[in-house]
Amino acid sequence: MEIVRRGTVPLILALAACAGGPPVYPDTDVVEIREFGPPKNATGVQKDRGTMQSGTLEYGGQGELMEVFRNYIAAMKILGWQSRNEEVTGEKATATLMKDVRTCSLQFTQSQGTIRAVIKVTSQK
Repeated sequence: MEIVRRGTVPLILALAACAGGPPVYPDTDVVEIREFGPPKNATGVQKDRGTMQSGTLEYGGQGELMEVFRNYIAAMKILGWQSRNEEVTGEKATATLMKDVRTCSLQFTQSQGTIRAVIKVTSQK
């Protein structure tokens, strides 16, 4: 397990990894933001043998942007996703993750204490 910058992976994430991995969107290899509940919106989701081939998941909830963002990336890495770039500016955090022929684009924004997370998976198949 990888230690994230600015602290360690929270105990709940560490326990999830020991129990078989972090919580995922049903029948996929894309992590859910469990603290936020089910996605507010899920569009264009295409699945194939336990992977998300394409689609967009939108979550919303309360929290500290950097903590939620860093923990999300750490959880995705547990499932084999590799970070290609991460950028954090003020109230916005973005990243691109890669796995096999798929790309996962992350955009987390915060306004008045509310975080909006958009997770978009595309495939080059």
